Amino acid sequence: MAMNTNASINPHAISPVHDPEHLGELYDNNRSARNQADLKALQAISAEAFGAADLRRERIHLGTGATDFVDLIGPLHSDCSRPTLVFVHGGRWQLNTSRETAFWARACARMGFAFAGLNFPPLSQARLPEVIDHVTVAVGALMERAIAFDLDPNAFVLAGHSSGAHLALASLLPRNGQAAPAWVARLRGLLLLGGLYDLAPLRLTSHQRALGFTADEARQCSPLYSLDLAEAQGHRLTLPPTLVAAGAQETPEFLRQSRALHWALQAHRPARWFEIPDTAHFDAALEFNREDSVLRGFIADSIGAYAT
Repeated sequence: MAMNTNASINPHAISPVHDPEHLGELYDNNRSARNQADLKALQAISAEAFGAADLRRERIHLGTGATDFVDLIGPLHSDCSRPTLVFVHGGRWQLNTSRETAFWARACARMGFAFAGLNFPPLSQARLPEVIDHVTVAVGALMERAIAFDLDPNAFVLAGHSSGAHLALASLLPRNGQAAPAWVARLRGLLLLGGLYDLAPLRLTSHQRALGFTADEARQCSPLYSLDLAEAQGHRLTLPPTLVAAGAQETPEFLRQSRALHWALQAHRPARWFEIPDTAHFDAALEFNREDSVLRGFIADSIGAYAT
């Protein structure tokens, strides 16, 4: 459960659901036939991006581990360094790679952006704090080596979906007394879609058997805890322009968590909120692929605001 030490209490911070079985259902996005079909649609879009002849693909190894790589996808021909959207994929911290989750790659290419699908070790291979550290290091390494890959080092945005939204945000927050990474100040925007930002409720559900979060991990790795702690200590965190988004037909718990995060961010830097009409957990991601997408508009505006 996120801290609430300030006089202003986050109205979305505490779940009204106390039955573990019901709570588990609200955190299960694979239950409905609709979500299963939407997930398959995202996977098909990702497969198309990896097989498309008109897109340039490059795998960048940032270390020696099996998951130390980024799949870079962008316009086939580009005569200048490109802005980059670094994407942290979902999958309950256990499933997927960039190959199954490149569903924004073609839309990024149409914008003149590079899509960088970031990978990290699953919970079967690392504890959650290590996974977050891996994402932090990988984002920093990619930004530092940007010029070598025809990327604009001053035009990076970070995004994540589902558990990937948690990892994206957690990667740039101070944790366990450590400072936030230096690259946060250079980040132009942060897009968080359908994420989980307080991990404590998951420990009460049947999902805990697979996740195995300790109480300390759930607390220290919860962005809501980090934001509340910094506010209670009188620290205003450095954050990029941020858009918190969720499908309007998400489960009540997923919506509550996103609303709680949006509320908590205001103490540090005002953030935008967008509830995507008529969408649930997976088809909310399709919003990015529309020409007039609010999500795409936010990314473009974040880069444009810093254009030189």
